[in-house]
Amino acid sequence: MNTPSVPGIAQQPILPDNPEGSVPDADDIDLLRDSLAYEIKKAQVRCYEMLFEFFGPEALSPGRMTALCIIGNHPGINQSALADALRVNRASVVKVIDALQALGYVERQSIPEDRRSYALAVTPTGLAELRRLTQLSRRFEEMVASQLSSRERKTLMRLLAKVAVVKP
Repeated sequence: MNTPSVPGIAQQPILPDNPEGSVPDADDIDLLRDSLAYEIKKAQVRCYEMLFEFFGPEALSPGRMTALCIIGNHPGINQSALADALRVNRASVVKVIDALQALGYVERQSIPEDRRSYALAVTPTGLAELRRLTQLSRRFEEMVASQLSSRERKTLMRLLAKVAVVKP
């Protein structure tokens, strides 16, 4: 069989309705073979595992860390723009903002000319946490890229950025 083995998954037995014992052509049924998306997903899962080992179980989720970073670097950003930057819907971004606000990291500020929208700002507590997370993230990034040369890391970053903008 040409199919690569998957750790923890036994090879499939010959099924009773297949008396000849023939195995389907792997190209017909192996959607993981040569799958860029699957390799990216495996890397993401491993990075999240490492992140929570490194930052600890009480750490902000990667989405919340990212939101805090975006708000910190774009003071006054509104919820819609933050949702676009995070690539999430408006309802999801409200939950993220609510969580960050409950922790005392961000605050919503009224926009006098638009009563339906809020400007977001990092609080002093949020700024201190963002600085701490930035320092930890730099060390974490070194761990993630430890098997790559500087040039390979730059190339991978460039290629992933290209993949991230592909539209169906």
